[in-house]
Amino acid sequence: MFFHARSFSTRLVVGLFVLILLTTFSAGVPAFWVTRSQLERQVWSQLDNAQQATLSLLQAEQERLASLATVLAERPTLRRLAREQVLAELGPYLQDFQVQSELDILFFCNLDNRPVAGEAPLPDCPEPLSVGFELVDGRPALLASWPVDDETPARSLGTTVVGIWLNERFLDRLVADTGVEQSILLPDGARLASSLPAGTDPSRLSPEPVPDLSAGRPGRGVLSSDGRRYYVTHSPLADSDGRTVLLSEVALPVNDLIAAENQALLILAASTSLVAILGALLGVWYVRQLARPLQQLTDVAEQVSLGDLMVPIPLFSDPIEISTLATALHKSQASMLHALEERSQARDWLNTLIQSIVEGVVTFDAQGYVTFLSQGVEALIGWRSEEAVGRQVNDIFPLAEEGEGQFLDHIPPPGDKRQVGVLTRSGKALVLAITGARLVPPNGDTVQVALVLRDVTQEEALHHLRSYFLANISHEFRTPLSTLNASMELLMDQAADLSAAEMRELLKPTYLSLHGLQTLIDNLLESSTIEAGRFVLHRRPVDLKQIVHDALRVVQPLLERRHQPVSVDELAGLPAVNADPGRLTQVLVNLLSNASKYSPIGQPIDIYLEGKDDVLRVAVADRGPGISSADQVNLFRRFVRLDARDGEQYGIGLGLYVVKTTIETHGGRIGVEDRPGGGTIFWFEVPLHQEETSL
Repeated sequence: MFFHARSFSTRLVVGLFVLILLTTFSAGVPAFWVTRSQLERQVWSQLDNAQQATLSLLQAEQERLASLATVLAERPTLRRLAREQVLAELGPYLQDFQVQSELDILFFCNLDNRPVAGEAPLPDCPEPLSVGFELVDGRPALLASWPVDDETPARSLGTTVVGIWLNERFLDRLVADTGVEQSILLPDGARLASSLPAGTDPSRLSPEPVPDLSAGRPGRGVLSSDGRRYYVTHSPLADSDGRTVLLSEVALPVNDLIAAENQALLILAASTSLVAILGALLGVWYVRQLARPLQQLTDVAEQVSLGDLMVPIPLFSDPIEISTLATALHKSQASMLHALEERSQARDWLNTLIQSIVEGVVTFDAQGYVTFLSQGVEALIGWRSEEAVGRQVNDIFPLAEEGEGQFLDHIPPPGDKRQVGVLTRSGKALVLAITGARLVPPNGDTVQVALVLRDVTQEEALHHLRSYFLANISHEFRTPLSTLNASMELLMDQAADLSAAEMRELLKPTYLSLHGLQTLIDNLLESSTIEAGRFVLHRRPVDLKQIVHDALRVVQPLLERRHQPVSVDELAGLPAVNADPGRLTQVLVNLLSNASKYSPIGQPIDIYLEGKDDVLRVAVADRGPGISSADQVNLFRRFVRLDARDGEQYGIGLGLYVVKTTIETHGGRIGVEDRPGGGTIFWFEVPLHQEETSL
């Protein structure tokens, strides 16, 4: 039982073990991390110094080549051979100079920039007075050119070009001077020459960080292949025009550093484990000594729990906590024996009461004072049992509606059921289904009344909402259908006697009725789609001005009937928005319809379009009676509608709910505010760029 997972001893040992681990790691891990970071910085610093040395050596080589090209171009022998065009002697002369100067490339170009003497690896000669790195026939090279001028008369005779190959032999010299490995790469990372051991795969460049080789900018990275690991840096090598054509890579092997880090980590883990094990063994011994009295008391408590209330309880002098616990167990043993006698009579009464509980039970005497309050009732009304007992039941359950008497006046007869609206302690209205019963205690006390309470507030709300919805939807369908029926009947009876203008006027209310039915059905379908989780947007770039034009075309008959002009205020150059055009058109149709219905006849409606930051904002402003702050809070909820100024109610309260859901699914915002001078402004914002979204 000592190592039981839930025992105090086991938890104490585990706690000591964890404490030792945390203490050891809190000291060792930061030290290891600091050391490792310092070594990393030193390695990168050494690599940066080597990179600077490499660039300096390459710069010195450029200057050397430029000097050699200058010296060669100024030699009188070269000028004479070039002036006389003695190409048979010019070739050997250049070859001798090439051997003496340890050059890999040396040739002479005529005035047409064509090689005419020497071994030229290029079909065309570089421009005079140029020094830079070049990719010659797939091989990296460093070239310098200098013009050969005739002194008398002053004229150009051609150009001398000198150079060296940036091959493994050249890189080995750089390695000897810098102490790090060297490579020449193309800007896309392809390796042209390298001093790295054979088999190194340059494609395995890990992102720490990944150098931007394609752009030719300096970068850092980690190169690993065949168990060898290098820290590398890259520097761009430019041609004579300043374009990056090659990359210089310096690489420093770090296998020894990694091995040292692994060894330090192993030592840290081993020392931590050893200390933790020794501490755990010591903790086990100490906890055994400490927990032995607790184990004895635990055994006694288990026997008591099995019904042996007469079991002897040992006493201890120390520690003081265990001594106090043993004394308390003695007192508890005596108290339990006494309480058993007092509880034997109340047991049957409690069993009867518990069997009658459904959700909550309250009992009170003949004077209406609460004698018992179950936890279910506490959760319903917010009164605690100790606060409610002794108070009038009418105070605990105030009625939600004034003028209907008191709670006791609505209590149902025994066995009957009744629904009563009450207020909780916090003022929230509840509808309670109440079932009454009369209880006679077995000890002959006064008969009490017991009420079983069940919260049916949501059920009643759903019932009222269903009735409200059916009544309103019936009204909304009946009115336009009656208009359609009357218009169609008149057309059928008098079509022959009506002129085209009269028929057009007769068809206007028909169109408006159809438009109202279409809007109602669209909102019902969208609401059902939202509730079913199938509300999907199909985005594409859309011109917001076209959306406004389409919406105005739909609601134009309604605006003409109420003589309400519409002005559109827009900023020039509004960008396209990535949105669902059909649903945005429906949003504007709903807002314009509401603005028309709740505005006085003949009053204009304004539309504002503007772009700011990464959103487009659309606002519809009317000159109606406005909306109070209390109504604005619930305006975008389902089945919430406002009264028009003439006292008539429009719609079933789904339009603004669909509008809000559509805008938020686009990733935008919607709001309402008072219009200066009277009226209301409904606005929404949609982002310019959003991904495909659905509810």
